[in-house]
Amino acid sequence: MNDKPELQIFGLGGTIAMAPHQEGAGVRPSLTADDLIKAAPELSDIAQIRAETLSLKGSANLSFQEIVSLCERAENCRSDGVIVTQGTDTMEETAFLANLLYEGSAPLVFTGAMRSPTQPGADGRANLLAAALTALSPDAPSVCVVMNDEIHHPYYVTKAHTSNVAAFQSPIRGPIGQVAENTVNFHPVRPAPLFQKPRKFAPVALLSALLDDDGNLFDTILGAGYAGLVVEGFGAGHVSEAIAEKLAVIAKDIPVILSSRVRAGSVFERTYGYRGAEIDLLNKGLVPAGRLSGRKARILLSLILGLGLEDWRAEFVQVIKQV
Repeated sequence: MNDKPELQIFGLGGTIAMAPHQEGAGVRPSLTADDLIKAAPELSDIAQIRAETLSLKGSANLSFQEIVSLCERAENCRSDGVIVTQGTDTMEETAFLANLLYEGSAPLVFTGAMRSPTQPGADGRANLLAAALTALSPDAPSVCVVMNDEIHHPYYVTKAHTSNVAAFQSPIRGPIGQVAENTVNFHPVRPAPLFQKPRKFAPVALLSALLDDDGNLFDTILGAGYAGLVVEGFGAGHVSEAIAEKLAVIAKDIPVILSSRVRAGSVFERTYGYRGAEIDLLNKGLVPAGRLSGRKARILLSLILGLGLEDWRAEFVQVIKQV
C-alpha cells in the first residue's frame, strides 16, 4: 500500500512549460503538467503525483476568473498539497488573488521558472521540487510563492528582475521561509482575511504619477466605465497639485485608492501637508493602500466592489491592516 502523501499539480503554462516552436522564433508554452513531472523524477520519491494541464499560456493572458476556477479545483481535489505552475510575469498578482479566495485545507503553492527548460541553468525543475516540499510541509501557509528555494507571502512578493533566477523578492519583510537540503523552514505569518468568490470582478484602473505629467488620462476615468481607481503616487503617496484636484473630482463618484510607485514602504497618512501630499489626498476622499502595491490594491478593490459589499472602505482597510 502506498503511504506517500498525494500532491496535485495544475499547469497553466509560462516559462517553466516553454519549448522551441516550429513556427517563428523563440519559445512558447507547450509542455503539459505531465511533461513537467516526467522531467522531475525525484518528485515521485516524496509523493504520489497527479498532474492536470488547465492552460498553456503566457501569464499575461490569465484572467481573474481563471484563478477563481483554479481555487475551486484546488479546494475539491482532496490532495495533501497543491502546486500551480505558471508564468512569472503575473505570479505576484495571481497568488495574491488566490490568497484572498482560497478556502482549501491543502497548501496552495505557486511556482514557475525564470529560464525555459532549453536554457543553460534552467530553474524549473528545482523550483518544482522546492514547491512540492513546501506544499507537503505541515507548517505551510494557505497560499505562498516558491522560487529559488525561497518561500514568499503573496501580500509582499514581487518580481524584481526580468531574467535573474533570484527575481522574486519580498522587499517589505523578506521571505517567510527557505528550502535547503530537502528541508522546509518557515517564519510565522498571520492568517489572511478570506472573501467569497465573486460572480464578477469590478473594472478598476491603475495609473501612476509621473514627473511633469498633465494628468489628461485621469480625465478619462469617469467616462470609461471604471468602478474604481488606484493611483500610484510618488514617494510615500504624493501627486502634483493639478492631479490632486482631478483625483478629488473622481473620488466623489468612485473609490480611489492611494498607493506608492516605490517598491517598499508604507503610504503615509499624517506627515506631509502640502497640496497633493497624503494629508491633502486623504482629505479629498482617497483611501491609503498601506504597504500593499498598486497592482495588488487594484485586485483587492476589484474583488470587493465585484462582491457588492456594503462598506467597501471597511473591507479594504481590514485587509490592509494585515499587511
